[in-house]
This record gives sequence, structure tokens and C-alpha cells, in this order.
Amino acid sequence: MTEQPPDSTSLTPEEWDAVRRLRERAGHAGPSAPAAATAEPHEPAAAAPEPAATAEPLAPVAATPPPEQTAVPVQEDPAATVAEPPSWGGSRRPTREGPSMAVPALAALVVVAIVAAVIATLLSLRVSHNHEKNQAATAALSAATSGVASVLSYNYKSLDHDFATAEALLTPSFRKSYEATTAKTVQPLAAKYKAVSTAQVSAAGIIASTTSAAKVLVFVSQQVTNTQLSAPRLDRSRIVVDLVHTHGQWLIDKLTPV
Repeated sequence: MTEQPPDSTSLTPEEWDAVRRLRERAGHAGPSAPAAATAEPHEPAAAAPEPAATAEPLAPVAATPPPEQTAVPVQEDPAATVAEPPSWGGSRRPTREGPSMAVPALAALVVVAIVAAVIATLLSLRVSHNHEKNQAATAALSAATSGVASVLSYNYKSLDHDFATAEALLTPSFRKSYEATTAKTVQPLAAKYKAVSTAQVSAAGIIASTTSAAKVLVFVSQQVTNTQLSAPRLDRSRIVVDLVHTHGQWLIDKLTPV
């Protein structure tokens, strides 16, 4: 009688392998096995392994994965690992972007530095110009104050010296008119009446000024004595003084009473 295998749809390959081994062991158990098969010709062949299953418990069989399912380690290419370094997040930038971005930044820094230098130069020039202008105004104010006092002061005992001192403070053009006035009127009358004039500037202020020209308003107090006066006479006046800067000094170019 030929043995019929169990239904393959109800047993797994592991279970079928265990049944097959049990059957093989039952076939070598003794002479009683064939007799049992002859005495019961109509008994299904599948019932024969049952006594052997009672005599020896079925040992669990470890499930072995099919050979085709075994994971095979993949060898990585060292050259590929070196050529492609790991990314630390985000997309990698091409290595050429660094220099290309640094050039505009450097150019911008150069432009900023040039602009800053130009501004600093302009500010320095402006400060220097303002400083020179202030110095010129101060010098012109001092020249007007002392010059007017010298021009309007004289003593009949020292007319030539006083007039020469005043002429040194005048421009060549204004000196000519001053000499003409003193020679015709001041000198003859001062010598005849023993005149003495003492002028002092009580106040002065800049009207306009540059480094080469200035206009100053002065307030003058002039005290006059002579033989025609019973007492000294005090005259107060306002005079606009025009000055020019020439040969390193401020000279009076014009006197205008106001």
C-alpha cells in the first residue's frame, strides 16, 4: 500500500519535514509495524505514524529562512565615499560660490572705505577752512581796532612820527588820500593851535570777513584838546573800516563814518 502525503495546503514545509522524519523512524521501529499495516488494509496510511508520535514527542524545528532571502552585505566603494562627503543638512553649495560672493563684498568694502575717506577729507578741509576764517576775522578785528586808534591819534609835538606810524597801517591807495588830508588840514592846524587827539575804540564787531578781506564796525571815543578850547572835547563816532589782507598783514583800505 502506497503512503499518501498529507494535504500540502494544511501543513507548512517545516511540519511536513517533521512528519516525514517520524514516518522514517516508525519504519525502523520493529516487525510489528508491517503487521499492523496488513491487519488493517482499509485503515488510512496517515494513521500509522500516530503510535510513534506518542512514543517520542515532536521536537520543535527552527524555521530557517530560504537561501534566497539571506541578506548579502553590500561592499561600498571607498572612492565613492571619499568623493561624496556626508551632508550636514540642506543642499550643498558649489565650492565656486565662496570666491564669487567674496568679490562683490570686497568691492563694497573698498567703496565704503573710499567714501569714508572722501567724507573725512571734506570735513577736515571744511574744519580747516572755518578755522582759518575765524583766525582771519579775529586778526582783522584786532587790526581795525588798533589801526583806527592810531590813525585818529596825534600830538602837535610829534606829528611826523604819528603820521608815519598811521601810514604804515594803510594800503598804498588809502595812504595817498591820508597823506593829502593830513598835509593840507591836520598838520598846519595842529601845529598852530597845539592840538592833541587821543582816540580809543570802545567796541568793534565783524560785519563781513573772508581770509583776504573784512569789514568791521568800530565805535570810537576821541578826546581833543587845543588852545581854542577851554576844556577837552570828547567826540564819539561810528566808523566802518574796510581792510584787506596783503603781504601777511591786515591793512586799512577805507574809513567811512556812519
